[in-house]
Amino acid sequence: MPRLNAKLLLTSALTLLAPLALAEKADSGKPINVDAGRVSQDQKTGRSVLEGGVRLVQGTLSLDADQAVITEQADGEQTVQASGRPVKFKQKMEGQEVWLDARSDKLDYDSKTGDVKLTGNAWLKRGQDELSGSHIVYNSVTEIFRAEGNASATPGTDGRVKLVIQPKKKPESQAKP
Repeated sequence: MPRLNAKLLLTSALTLLAPLALAEKADSGKPINVDAGRVSQDQKTGRSVLEGGVRLVQGTLSLDADQAVITEQADGEQTVQASGRPVKFKQKMEGQEVWLDARSDKLDYDSKTGDVKLTGNAWLKRGQDELSGSHIVYNSVTEIFRAEGNASATPGTDGRVKLVIQPKKKPESQAKP
């Protein structure tokens, strides 16, 4: 029974972090700037391989990795597989002065499903709230998050998911004198 309560607590806590997926919508209409040591592209398959210290910037979104493979489907949807030690991702949240920061050994993104998978030493931060584990998946469409721990996948840790939720500040009008 205590295990069920822990799962319930984790699910509730992750629900509080759901606004993480509300990324700056204007970014998708901006050009993607790429800086890499090497780039190879197969225009027939829509597959681009970026290597040698990769930096992608699109509006407020930035991605830093050792390597990234971007595949564009015929319908315009894209997948991104990035690896590094670590891969770093940052983006401003829609209509807020809050940033989403993420790090992991590997990042997989599918624009069709909206899934972002962080694997290996995964860490996610929105404002002052933080989530870490060996594997974090969030869906930017459904705004659902899952996190898993694994001691063997994250050496030097107890393998548990860690979550820090900061108290929300009350508006000034509600503050008592």
